[in-house]
Amino acid sequence: MPIVDQDFYNNVYFGETVPANIKFERLEIRAEEMVNQYANYYFDSHSLDDLPLDADQINVKKAVCAQIEWFIDSGGVEELANAKQSAKGISHVTIGKFSYEKSAPTTLPRGTAQRSNAAINYLRPTGLLYRGVH
Repeated sequence: MPIVDQDFYNNVYFGETVPANIKFERLEIRAEEMVNQYANYYFDSHSLDDLPLDADQINVKKAVCAQIEWFIDSGGVEELANAKQSAKGISHVTIGKFSYEKSAPTTLPRGTAQRSNAAINYLRPTGLLYRGVH
């Protein structure tokens, strides 16, 4: 069962409009996978209802929404797959008819291209980013 449905995304989070050519369900699944990675795979063995605070549950939902919105702003999941990454960052990106290429690699950490900073910020108060201490 998805963490976020389109009703929550549109009417509670007030996210960007999902383009007609992009399926919301696909974005939600990919965003949920990313948030699970950020949360150190907490949701592989737990559900959203296992979080003790309602505020934490809402923040996880908002993190998924922020990641969905980041995917939309970036042109969708398929467009991100077309971004060529080197060990030091993105050197070439194509989104629709727009193409950008940088001759010298950037110093962005690998994986930054797909990460929503807003999603990370929503997860900060939940404790899910800091799972190393028991």
